[in-house]
Amino acid sequence: MMDALIDFMTDIVRWLHVIAAIAWMGFVLWLRRLVMRARPFLSSAADVEVWDTHSLGFWKTERITHPSASDLERLVLSFNLIRWLFGTGLILFSLIYYRQPQIYLLDPSDPSLSSRAAIALSLAGFIGAPLINEAVNRIPLNRQAIYYGACAVHVLAWTSLYANLFAQQGAMIQIGAMLGITVSVNILGYLYPATREAMAAVMRGERFDPIKKLYWDRRNQHSFLLPAVVFLMLSNHFGGAIKANGHAFVTIATVLALSVASRHVLEIIHRNGGTMPTRLRRAAVAAAFALAMALAWLAGFEHKADLQAKADAPADIPFIAADAGVPSARAVSRSPVP
Repeated sequence: MMDALIDFMTDIVRWLHVIAAIAWMGFVLWLRRLVMRARPFLSSAADVEVWDTHSLGFWKTERITHPSASDLERLVLSFNLIRWLFGTGLILFSLIYYRQPQIYLLDPSDPSLSSRAAIALSLAGFIGAPLINEAVNRIPLNRQAIYYGACAVHVLAWTSLYANLFAQQGAMIQIGAMLGITVSVNILGYLYPATREAMAAVMRGERFDPIKKLYWDRRNQHSFLLPAVVFLMLSNHFGGAIKANGHAFVTIATVLALSVASRHVLEIIHRNGGTMPTRLRRAAVAAAFALAMALAWLAGFEHKADLQAKADAPADIPFIAADAGVPSARAVSRSPVP
């Protein structure tokens, strides 16, 4: 009865988490599209504007960098989505992965780690990654090369750790959840307070500190990893060529690289008026072909390993039933076909 109740609660939390994730991703991509397609203002209040069409209507979105106090009287802060996403994600991870870590996080055939050790390692990433990310984000703005290098080392070090200690499927889920938590903490811990501070400055008739805006513009590049977060969190629904190919670190690193590349391509398309440049079309075809070949190689490699394991396994000897004097149905079904 209790297991059925927990499963029902898990389904409800999963549904809320998926709705929040879809809404947040759409919101982030829409805002990024506005930034990429903005053009010099035509009205006196805004500094840039974006025209769109939807449902046989024409829409104009304006960005006002220096609003007045009256402009912000009815402003609604859009942080509830990320709160829902963060909260439901933690509950969902606890109900599924911490409830049965030996199945979802660890390799059942490798008893070297206990369930408690797996949970402790997972929590270490959930707590340690946001803290390290905060330290990296405090690198001075004029140290861009150091900043990007620290970001890469930070993410790849966690990937290497979990790829070696967890099962591949568990490592992919863990890295996806860890990146999602890091992004959420970055938003709720920096962007939300900075937005409240900017609103208070406007109400006092003052200007907000522009340096904090520059730091957020750099922090906001975490959105380039959002496609990877979605992909990794959905990896349970993929086949063995993705989640069980035996190359956990390479697979996760490739997903992270493709996530960054896809966002760069999307921004180039936005800057090009919504159409993909010819050179990018050729590169996309070549990348898709290379990815298909890599997946085919992984699938073929795994298939050969399975065939070799079956060939090395000893043949079953039919069990003769004592009362009937004939092989049992179970033994016949498992015996090799002559």
